[in-house]
Amino acid sequence: MHRSTNLQKARRFRFLRAVFWLGLTAFGGPQMHLPYFKKNLVERLRFLTQDELIEINAFCSALPGPTTTQTITTIGLKLGGNRLAISTLVLWSLPGALIMMALAISPKFLGANELQFMGPMVLGFMTYGAWRMYQWIQPSKLHYGVFWISGLIGFMIQSPWIFPTSMLITGIIGAKWGTAPTQKPIFKDAPIKWRNMAIFVGIFLSVGITGAVLSKFEKESKWLQPVVLFENTYRMSSLSLGGGHVLAAMTLEQYVHHTKRMTTNELNAGIGMTQAVPGPNFNLATYTNAVSMKNLHFDRKWQIIGAFLGMIAVFLPGTLFVFFAFPIWEKIKSIAFLQRSIPALFALSVGFILTAALTIGYDVFQQWITETVIHKSLHIGIFIFTLIALLSEKIPSPFIVLAALLVGWIFP
Repeated sequence: MHRSTNLQKARRFRFLRAVFWLGLTAFGGPQMHLPYFKKNLVERLRFLTQDELIEINAFCSALPGPTTTQTITTIGLKLGGNRLAISTLVLWSLPGALIMMALAISPKFLGANELQFMGPMVLGFMTYGAWRMYQWIQPSKLHYGVFWISGLIGFMIQSPWIFPTSMLITGIIGAKWGTAPTQKPIFKDAPIKWRNMAIFVGIFLSVGITGAVLSKFEKESKWLQPVVLFENTYRMSSLSLGGGHVLAAMTLEQYVHHTKRMTTNELNAGIGMTQAVPGPNFNLATYTNAVSMKNLHFDRKWQIIGAFLGMIAVFLPGTLFVFFAFPIWEKIKSIAFLQRSIPALFALSVGFILTAALTIGYDVFQQWITETVIHKSLHIGIFIFTLIALLSEKIPSPFIVLAALLVGWIFP
């Protein structure tokens, strides 16, 4: 018994060590995270199977919040319960959050020259991610059709509602005409914990009411702002079905247009850097809250507090959703129509990786046509280098990012 306990602890330690390494090295946004999870947690360390990873990701795709963060948190929940899940969340998100906080409080940490080749580098990451994930799609005309149609429609219709609407339509189509996987993953049974949903609803209502009341007086006292910022971030995360792109759209409306806490350029810089730092794109909230505190003339200590409030507020709703919904999913996932819909929903998620690649590619092209011949060549070179380096699987992602920053510094 004692030996079994020690083996279990050693296994959990190896898992957390792998999660922390992923938090340090998983560059490229959510479109790259699943390939990283597959390579490290499935193929190298064998904490779960590929089918289990796909099923967990499909489950998390139906929840509001950061999908890949919820995916790795759910893996921790499956392997070791709530404590391991919370430790997983912290170790996964903290490295990127600290980088985004540093950028927010030290705006000259990286100048414009260093960042100029982030676009083609990110495009390389996204192209590779779409290609890798395309290979995971269950072979079927229906699933391939979902991938291509959703990818193109998502690119042509730039709306935060496109993802939840597509989820609903694809789920229905998959349930009606899809085929169930040949092997069903086996999970342990778990009781439904209504307490977690009660906590989520309680926090949502309390911070919502408090934020609504205090926002009426925020101009009179800037010291009410940390509470209002926490409420805004918690609410946006609770409603962001569709991942980081939806959160960015909500932040633009709430922080730039409605309250004018920051400028469009400041927000765009943060969105761009979330693609260049490791970990979840929802770390954008760490950046935006720190910048908002700075623009409200809080000192650096309070800017750091604002960053951590943003980190807590943006990840708390999704984590509570996982704790509540995963046991329910365990009980109902064997239902035939749910099993048929999972491969189609996964193909949809990969389709939106294609959307992200096309969107970034279009932006890069718009910038590329205005550049000099030398810089046009460098843009193409950075993209090709990133793609070849990722395909070779011999150059770690951080070195690719450093190479792009170095080229930007050498060629202003």
